[in-house]
Amino acid sequence: MKTGKAENSLKSSKEIFKSLFYEAQTAFVLYKGHELVYEHFNKKYEDIYGRNDMLGKKLLDAVPELKDSSILKIIKRVYDTGEPFFGNEILARLRNATTGELEERYFDTTFSRISFGDEEEYRVLASPNEVTDRVIARKKLERSLQELQEERDIRDRLVSALTHDLRTPFAVARVSAQLLKRKAENKESIFQISDKIISNMDRADRMIRDLLDANRIKSGEGLALNYQEVILNLTVEYVVSELEDLFGARFRMMNRSGEIKGQWDVSAIQRILENLASNAIKYGDKEAPVTITVERKGSFAVLSVHNEGEAISLPDQKNLFVQFHRTELALRSEQRGWGIGLSLVKGLAEAHGGSVGVKSERGHGTTFYVYLPLIKLKQ
Repeated sequence: MKTGKAENSLKSSKEIFKSLFYEAQTAFVLYKGHELVYEHFNKKYEDIYGRNDMLGKKLLDAVPELKDSSILKIIKRVYDTGEPFFGNEILARLRNATTGELEERYFDTTFSRISFGDEEEYRVLASPNEVTDRVIARKKLERSLQELQEERDIRDRLVSALTHDLRTPFAVARVSAQLLKRKAENKESIFQISDKIISNMDRADRMIRDLLDANRIKSGEGLALNYQEVILNLTVEYVVSELEDLFGARFRMMNRSGEIKGQWDVSAIQRILENLASNAIKYGDKEAPVTITVERKGSFAVLSVHNEGEAISLPDQKNLFVQFHRTELALRSEQRGWGIGLSLVKGLAEAHGGSVGVKSERGHGTTFYVYLPLIKLKQ
């Protein structure tokens, strides 16, 4: 009689277990023995893998991608020690049943060892709850917060650099104006000093304009261009003469295609060359000349600026035209910079429908290329 009651009780317990295990709205899986053979799992667990062919298989035979994962180590430790484990956001790289690609997925999981009697092998009961969407959302928020902090730091540095750099032309203009008052009767001196004031005011204006245009590029706005017919060779010669006033006779100009005419914004061309040539002077070999080459290739005019000196590393080359990025070489130098010059060059070239590139190798120096279509880009 008692035996019958015990059997009925056991049967009732199994029915309760079956109901809890298979009909639960939480994923459950039961591994048997030291080799962790799939003994039972419910529909919610199947949904994690998108398949149900694991029953009776060893864990690593069914899911080989878990071989080196922390999950496998955790399950084995629970089996060996009997100590339960609960983990938040455990990473598992699982193969997508449709694409075959490994995907990073995250789970809150409980592992517990279960004994069915002295003659039975232990089982490990796991209840994984996928939280991949939550982790992705949090990481996205963290990245956004980090980007905001980085932008704030960049803005602070930019304001500091801008304040420092703008003081120079304004100081020169102020001193020049004072000299102008003293030499009111010397017309030749007046003209020379006036030119210096105008030049420095123009320099300050270019700094502010570069900053405003860089901000437009970052926000996704297009740059307004004033197209006109330009003889590129003459524009380059003019820019080189201005650069020589600042840096001395450091430039060598090469023309490989004769006169090159096109429809461009002449001010934009000047700013492209000024930025590239100034960088070449700042970060190139202090004794070697900077070579500016003009040539025509098919329907494009090509400007290139070459300097000798230390090469730019490959990782830095990938981010050269990213706004506010400064290379390791630039950071090691004593040169101040805003980190917007090359992004501005790229933006101005692309506004024309062109492109930019760089080639930098040890022993061969660095060359920046700008491709500009000869015909005005259709709006």
